[in-house]
Amino acid sequence: MSAPNIEELHDDCLYYIFQFLSTEDRIIFAQVCKRFRQFFINQCGSKYREYILEKYSTRIELIQFCTCREMVTSLTIDLDHFNTARCFRNYGCIASENCFGILCQTLAGMIGLEHLVVKQLVFLITPIVKPFDQILAAVRHLPKLKRLEMHAINDCSLDHLSQLRHLENLQILVPKIPPTTLVKSCKSNGNLSSLHLGYACVQKNLRDIVPYCKNLEVLKFGMSANSSEYLPLAMLPKLRELSYFGIRRSGSFEPLLSALAAKSQLTHLSIDGGSLTLKETSQLVRIQSLRHCKCFCSSTECVEMLAKLTNLEELCLSMSCSLDISISLLTIIASCKNLKLLRIAMGKVNTRVLDDAIRLENAKANENTKSPIVLEVDK
Repeated sequence: MSAPNIEELHDDCLYYIFQFLSTEDRIIFAQVCKRFRQFFINQCGSKYREYILEKYSTRIELIQFCTCREMVTSLTIDLDHFNTARCFRNYGCIASENCFGILCQTLAGMIGLEHLVVKQLVFLITPIVKPFDQILAAVRHLPKLKRLEMHAINDCSLDHLSQLRHLENLQILVPKIPPTTLVKSCKSNGNLSSLHLGYACVQKNLRDIVPYCKNLEVLKFGMSANSSEYLPLAMLPKLRELSYFGIRRSGSFEPLLSALAAKSQLTHLSIDGGSLTLKETSQLVRIQSLRHCKCFCSSTECVEMLAKLTNLEELCLSMSCSLDISISLLTIIASCKNLKLLRIAMGKVNTRVLDDAIRLENAKANENTKSPIVLEVDK
């Protein structure tokens, strides 16, 4: 028996018709009725689960992406797509304000969105006002959005950031964010477990977020400040991984490391900027819970002290001078029985001596069914 109208055709028939349609006709097909739109999503939606809206994305791609909005779980938006400086290139969005408006309406309907990245990595010329804020306003009610990344080379408005409620992983790699905005965001996202802030993104006000980050386990940041500004971070009750990058004042981490040693819950520590002083190193090696460590040293004495971290599994070491640290590393190899990776990113070493020592330790490891040590030396 034939179907009374095309909407009642069997899916096999629709599939047969669909194969003969051009991309433009498929878009029109999806706009006929709810069933045709769902059929379009079933056929094309999988390619938009993880989508990148880049500067070269076409209008047709954007329309198809918007049609399949419920399927999107991960989205990256490159705001250069809306750059209207077309005199130097032959790509970009012509009607940027209209397209951006459509994008924001689409974002509000992405009920499955879990991961959102918004980036502006070039100087942007566009009539769109506060694009980051408009995007944040559009996604503020999405229940599954757990991970948000914001990248910008220029100052940008993030006033609506605090309206999000379900974030667990937050990256804010922008030149500057008002301290009150960051505090409100941490307060409104009680399940935040990972926070990554760009260098100098927050100036000496990081202590203010501590009362609202009871579930924070991973913190990555960089800011040059007095030791008193770093110390409150030790009060984070669930902190497991701490990473610092960029310039810092010599000796400024001593109080923080001392407080972290008293709690002994940190498993990952990275201090990628500024060599550790002897006093800082003496406090660092008291953190016996450490499994992964990355740091700069300025003397063989500091390197030898790291051998006290007997539970280390990975050590990435950089030297700020040309001293040979081979003998000091032998002490670490002999003392850290769980060591799996020893990486010398910057430093003078005798690889033959280290290879012999590691070969001996690996032989012992084979007898005890332990993982062998891997040596990596950057040249």
